[in-house]
Formats: sequence, C-alpha cells, structure tokens
Amino acid sequence: MIRTAKNGCASVITFREKKVFYSWDSGISKSSLGTKLDKTEYLKANVDESNFNAVQKLMIDWELYENGWFINSYNNKHLFYYLTQIGNYGSHRPKELDYF
Repeated sequence: MIRTAKNGCASVITFREKKVFYSWDSGISKSSLGTKLDKTEYLKANVDESNFNAVQKLMIDWELYENGWFINSYNNKHLFYYLTQIGNYGSHRPKELDYF
C-alpha cells in the first residue's frame, strides 16, 4: 500500500508536476501509479550532463511512474524531507533543484 506525501500544511506534495507517494500500512494500491518509467532517461532529458550525477544521487530513492513518484527507500532523504518539511532538511532547499 502507498500513501500520498503531504507537507506540514497537509497539502499534497508534487515534484515536477507529479504527486509523490511512499509506502504505508494503509492507503491505495501501488498499481495505481501505473507503468514504471525510466528515471535515468527522464533525468538525462531534464538535467544538464554536467549535473546529472549530483541529481541522480539526490534522487537515488525515487522511482518514476506514469502517475507519480514513489519513494522506495530512504538512503538520501534530503529532497523528500525538504518537500514534506520534515526536520532540518525541511528548511534547506537542495542545490540540485537548480539543475533542472
């Protein structure tokens, strides 16, 4: 099951015009995300080659689907925590966002 990510104001989180989801005990089925897309291809099309590795590292835990982004692990929490306004990360915008 997955759940829609929300920020501190209970607003739904989006990244690059797609909703962000994470695993949860209850919620909707992961199949509602639709077809899994190639995140590497997406990043190569949207990020300059010189910044690709930095953005890929920032988004190591993110999977791209046709209906949203799915956080599959928490090896690099910075972007997720920034968007959801969690902890110290919530106040520090990742510099990699400037590379899009």
